[in-house]
Amino acid sequence: MTQYLEFIGAALGILAVLVPFIWKCIIKPICTLYKNHFVLLRSVEDIKSELTTNGGSSIKDTVNRIDRRQIMIDKRSKAIFYNIKNAILEVDQDGNILWANEAFHNIFKSKNLNRLDWISIIDEPKREEFLNEFKSCSKTNRELDFKTISKDGKVIYFSGFPYRDNDKNYGFLIYLKGE
Repeated sequence: MTQYLEFIGAALGILAVLVPFIWKCIIKPICTLYKNHFVLLRSVEDIKSELTTNGGSSIKDTVNRIDRRQIMIDKRSKAIFYNIKNAILEVDQDGNILWANEAFHNIFKSKNLNRLDWISIIDEPKREEFLNEFKSCSKTNRELDFKTISKDGKVIYFSGFPYRDNDKNYGFLIYLKGE
């Protein structure tokens, strides 16, 4: 019987040491983690409710509004230039036509701008000089102002305004005028 009492005494002694250790090192941290998890989940839900589309006050809605406004400004500006009597065209950094107004279409007698060689309006011997000036203006971010002869023998003027941001050229808006 004394052996059982000694065993129970030893077991109670061990439990007296282990229970505070288990409480302090295992149970209490798990409870704290569990509680913090729910606080974090509530915080995340609050943040998500502010960032999702909710009728106009979220970051996502603001970015979408800015994008739509930029598209509208682009369309309006092109509409203004569309019926001006002088030819206006927009080209990318490689010289490919992105947009042209009605006067430009009338000069080239074409509505299809895809792969249209707009430089072909310049007299053959003068094309190289024009291309060098165009590339130079693009590289140095300066206005294009070039007077040359058309293939019909008429004097034509090219004025261009580069679209540039830092070191990247996005293209030109070119104004073509004849005498």
